[in-house]
Amino acid sequence: MNKFAQIFLAILSLNSCTNEITAPSKNPCYIVYDAGSSGTRLYIYEQSGADLLSHEGPKVSALADPIRHIHGKSLSDLQAITNEVASTLDLIKVDGPLEEGKPKWSGFDWSKQCEAQSVKVFATAGMRIAEQISPTDSHTLWQTLKAKIAAKVGPIVSVEAKTLSGFEEGLFAWLSVKDHYPSGHYGIVEMGGASSQITFPCPHCSPENDAVKTVIVNGKPIQIYSYSYLGLGQNEAPRSLPMPFVDPVPKNCAYGAGANNPDWTIASCADQIPITAEGSKTDIKAPYHYSKAGTKGTTNALPATQKNIPNWLLMGAFNYAKETDIDDFCVNKHDGYYNADIACFRPIYLEKYLKILDIQDNQSSKVDVSWTQGAAICEVENCLANITTPPVCRWMKSGCLAH
Repeated sequence: MNKFAQIFLAILSLNSCTNEITAPSKNPCYIVYDAGSSGTRLYIYEQSGADLLSHEGPKVSALADPIRHIHGKSLSDLQAITNEVASTLDLIKVDGPLEEGKPKWSGFDWSKQCEAQSVKVFATAGMRIAEQISPTDSHTLWQTLKAKIAAKVGPIVSVEAKTLSGFEEGLFAWLSVKDHYPSGHYGIVEMGGASSQITFPCPHCSPENDAVKTVIVNGKPIQIYSYSYLGLGQNEAPRSLPMPFVDPVPKNCAYGAGANNPDWTIASCADQIPITAEGSKTDIKAPYHYSKAGTKGTTNALPATQKNIPNWLLMGAFNYAKETDIDDFCVNKHDGYYNADIACFRPIYLEKYLKILDIQDNQSSKVDVSWTQGAAICEVENCLANITTPPVCRWMKSGCLAH
């Protein structure tokens, strides 16, 4: 080899080493779907140092709809809906369509801008109901969707698609705000469309309670109580609770019930909403859960230590509640609520629910976050590492559905 060739190869070698040293590494990111009862929303969490940067993507149809035969969907729509959900991984790469002069979501090309670690499609209460209705069709849906997601992200990225247990859903919501409350002395009440979650640290709870588990938070073990009441979500409660129906709520809870009735009171509606078992102030109904004897419809009383929690954070539907709602939708017939049928029922139901939980106004504040951030935090911190028992799927008569 002549001298010039040796110099040329040395320069190439030096450039190669320099490129390897200076080539910027991409941040890891975690893809999480909130497959809720009202729709499926894509989130991508990009890890930048100690921070998780949130990239919120499109919202599409609810996974459970074709199995539950609601919102105009049937099983014939299963392929179209799973295609729709998988396609959001492409849609988020560019800005969404304009809405009031702004894009519905900001484009984030995860395939180029970060290193995808995993995809989690996590369904909540709507899919729990769907799995009750048809485990077989639900299994088909999960397998179909998982294959379509895997085809989008490639074989290296792990894909998990399942219905969350109530414990996990509540835990993820609790974790989503932990950085704002480093002491950990807070509880959360999350109100969804089909279920409600209550989660708080409970160091003195009995570990024999299957709603109590030890998780890892900030590298330390902490015992958490987390329970989800399936059927007590604000949209599902009119269907699940045994009330004197007048399509779809009691007459005294109907839209504008007090408009032409001077004798109407909030109590006339609230007294007809049976959140607790008859004769009890603490046994809260879980209408769609199975008892160990296989009977549908159970109750659950929260541990007494719940009263020791100093701060309560209200999530989900609580963020959309206004102090004027009862006047607007019960005493009057104010326009502007998307579901007039439960416009009066909803604020009274939320108010009574918190009263039963004995959560006072001076103890609580609203916080608008997504539990999907908690799911990403859990993966980064491996928060479930100490849990060796299988999840508890109270909505299934014969154990959790295999995914």
